[in-house]
Amino acid sequence: MGAFPLRHQTPGADPERVIVECCAGGAPAVVTLRDAGPSLRAAFTAFRNEQIELEMTDTPAPLVPVGAICHVSFLYRERPITFTSPVRKVRPDGERLRVWLAMPGQLSSDGTRGAFRVPATPDPAPRVEVTGDDGTRWQADLVNLSLTGMLLRFPEALPTLMPDQVLDLSVRIGEEHVRLAGVVRRVEARGAALFFPDAVAGGPENRVRRLLAALERDWHSRIRR
Repeated sequence: MGAFPLRHQTPGADPERVIVECCAGGAPAVVTLRDAGPSLRAAFTAFRNEQIELEMTDTPAPLVPVGAICHVSFLYRERPITFTSPVRKVRPDGERLRVWLAMPGQLSSDGTRGAFRVPATPDPAPRVEVTGDDGTRWQADLVNLSLTGMLLRFPEALPTLMPDQVLDLSVRIGEEHVRLAGVVRRVEARGAALFFPDAVAGGPENRVRRLLAALERDWHSRIRR
């Protein structure tokens, strides 16, 4: 499913209404500058004069230049939504940064693309217990999570993992505890990228959606401290 005017997919909703609802609730978002830098954490704060105000919640404040093209990802009613928009204005606000983006003409929704990656809060990062097919267990830190997979970092020695190896994962984020299978797709210097075989499972019991919702709740609690 690609770009679309959201009103044709969610009854009673249109792009402006979605943004207004997100701003009213202070919804968390992930902001990525086109062709540069890591994903940044943010929160919707206001919508006025056809511009979206975001508060960048990473500290110290990241560098976001005026005119930069941003990809913004967020959850709306448990659905991943994205849009692309240029930065219109930037203003420091204490240790954080406020950024104004132009209202996009359309939003996109794709529940199975790996591009929607929510970074985990590193202080401390949620822990994942990884169990190999021989019963060996390791502890790992969650770096980011999407509907299709996750990136892990191992604080100690990297275990011997092979592409296509199936691992049993025990993930705890806040009060949410989920067990699911992960398939090794890529091994890095201190970590591994995993794919969820049941990523396309639908319905409210989708365990990955429950984890994403838990990350969203965690963001809300940290933003309002």
